[in-house]
Amino acid sequence: MLKLVQVSDCHVSAETGATYRGVDPRATLAAVVDAVIDWGPDLVLVTGDLSEDGSESSYAWLADELARIPAPRVATPGNHDEPEPMLRHFPASAVDTPLAFEDDWQLIAVGSAKPGEIPGRFTPDQLAALDSLLASDGRPALVALHHQPWPVGSPWIDRYPLLEPEGFHELLARHSRVKLVLWGHVHQDVVLRQGGLTGLGCPSTVSNSLPGQERFTPDPAGPACRWLELERSGEFRTGLLRPAD
Repeated sequence: MLKLVQVSDCHVSAETGATYRGVDPRATLAAVVDAVIDWGPDLVLVTGDLSEDGSESSYAWLADELARIPAPRVATPGNHDEPEPMLRHFPASAVDTPLAFEDDWQLIAVGSAKPGEIPGRFTPDQLAALDSLLASDGRPALVALHHQPWPVGSPWIDRYPLLEPEGFHELLARHSRVKLVLWGHVHQDVVLRQGGLTGLGCPSTVSNSLPGQERFTPDPAGPACRWLELERSGEFRTGLLRPAD
């Protein structure tokens, strides 16, 4: 069994004490990391918007904080991230080319964020590289990105999805061994069934919204991350980790 934690949308700024939607993102991330350490993952998957301002110091702080978790990290950028400083502190980041982590499952991170754009998209080269990775293996597979590839029912964030997702959907349909698609960006817990696979949206480590809202509506449950237990058979279990847990 592979134990995986998905951390997303940390929105850390360069300035210590800076807030995001009225919350201190450094304090909430530190509390989430404590919960993750207690849970004991084999891998940490970081699905974008690590930084709020793309600053060097924000990534340096994030890298040090996440290094408290004794597990490797694979990351993909979000629309708030800057690729160059992110890569300096998170070298295993899928900025232009998909990255694969292989264990009992094949876990593939793909960068949907493009500089200067809020919605996401994949280039033809990225889709071709993802197709090649999925054709090269027979294990159950998980694909992770930042932007939601299907609407989640919250208009405030569904304005900024993965654009032109049809090519991605067609690729998933060709590779039935893809069991899970994970994303961040939506600041809420989402579970979607799409044919034979499951889509999971991850909450933020700083501030989340109640689902199904026209505008961002703070969720009193607070920050969280997602845990997954992946069985070699392709079965999986998942839930949320919160600081109080």
